[in-house]
Amino acid sequence: MVGTTYGTAAKGARYLELTQGYITQLALNDNNEIIGFEFLNLGKFMDDVKAGKDANEAIKANTGRYGQWDAPAKTIDPRQE
Repeated sequence: MVGTTYGTAAKGARYLELTQGYITQLALNDNNEIIGFEFLNLGKFMDDVKAGKDANEAIKANTGRYGQWDAPAKTIDPRQE
């Protein structure tokens, strides 16, 4: 398992990169606790681009979600918020 995370007392935990891939969004509940995340699998994305696939299509094909993504109180970009 590989991952890059950080946290502060004010904002809580933030996932940046995990085994699944590069984290693009975090899903938070009403208590601002992480309940899920959206990720881009960079290895598969780059393989698709090298094979000639359009970059936008490759992003859509290699983006996944984990956790309770269906009903978050809000979603955030962990690099901005």
